[in-house]
Amino acid sequence: MTVVDDNVPGSVLIISAEMGEGHNAAASALTEAIAESWPRCTVEKLDTMELHGARFARAARWAYGFQLKAAPWTYEMFYDRLSRSDRFAGRAKSAVGSFFGRRLAKVIDSRQPDLVISTYPFGSAALDWMSEKKGFSTLMVTYCPAFHVHPLWVYPRIDLHFVMYDTAAEHARMRGFEETMRVGAPPVRRGFGALTRGEAREFLGLPADAFVVMMTGGAWGLGDIAAGVEALLKMEPPVHVVTVCGKNATLEAELRTVAADAGGRLVVYGYVSTMPELMAASNVVVTNGAGVTVLEALRTPRPVVAFAPLAGHGTASTTEMVRRNLAVEARDVPGLVDQIRRLNTDPDLLHTMELAGESWVEGRDLRRSIGEIQAMYALRSGALNGTNADRAEGARVEAEGTNTDNVAAQG
Repeated sequence: MTVVDDNVPGSVLIISAEMGEGHNAAASALTEAIAESWPRCTVEKLDTMELHGARFARAARWAYGFQLKAAPWTYEMFYDRLSRSDRFAGRAKSAVGSFFGRRLAKVIDSRQPDLVISTYPFGSAALDWMSEKKGFSTLMVTYCPAFHVHPLWVYPRIDLHFVMYDTAAEHARMRGFEETMRVGAPPVRRGFGALTRGEAREFLGLPADAFVVMMTGGAWGLGDIAAGVEALLKMEPPVHVVTVCGKNATLEAELRTVAADAGGRLVVYGYVSTMPELMAASNVVVTNGAGVTVLEALRTPRPVVAFAPLAGHGTASTTEMVRRNLAVEARDVPGLVDQIRRLNTDPDLLHTMELAGESWVEGRDLRRSIGEIQAMYALRSGALNGTNADRAEGARVEAEGTNTDNVAAQG
């Protein structure tokens, strides 16, 4: 892709949030890609929730986790109404934008970044509020690291919205969204897809001939993982289970007890930095259907089983992945056993899903997405003149052509 060498941002602010790990993981992947594409650019990250202080951020994380575990139906109701009612979505967007936008405006004023990228919907709401109320005109980009775009993700004053699937406009419910929508690369760091299964298993000490199921509930270890693991260990033909518990120490301790009697067929990890190797070593990745984990699996690529998908974004994302043969759904433990048995004993189904994953990631490179942002930045820059403007226009046209090709491939 054409790049605009003479007009790149000197400073970037990435707005994320530690609500799970997905938003921060996307921010880290974007930081990595920016460092490679714009080596002289400085990148700063900001947690949206911490705009109201560390105590508020901790309380928000606790409340969100508690809601998903103890009362998921309340989140499902909120998500459903948000996705179906324009009036409700509009009020929610206005309230969130005002609540965080006033604090974000002070941060922006002190840092004056050349570009702002949001990987969290509340951050995008705050940017839109700033643009409307404070006249903020810096280039603003939303990068959505999920397979479902609900209305809280999209705003008329955001310059570019990067999404993971071609039909996102149906769910965004915003007039003119298609003009700013780009089908982007999954925001995952380098390493995913770099190793063969054999290389990864040798590195991790896993048996070369086993059918390996990797299970994870994300950084918070959400979902019915313990029951799922115990059921898989009873399966015939047998499977080898690798479980990543994230920061859920209780789950990790429980499963280490199970592993002691599993005859070597269960390996338990806590929070890891070796996710690329673990996914590469697996035959199938089992997760709760939400967040960056599924994008990492597809980049590797490995078939996904969405097990007891999380309320709201988990179930919505699962629907989109299943439609594209990128995942199968298991709503409960018996369903999980059935799906793993199918994948273990039906090589054609496994191969079909692997090919679907390979097709989905083909041509999707995060550096290409950064190039599209760069082209837009060059067009917006007041310093453009003559040849630079022509080069920027060429980059814009090529970026739009690439996006059109991606959308056609996804359809």
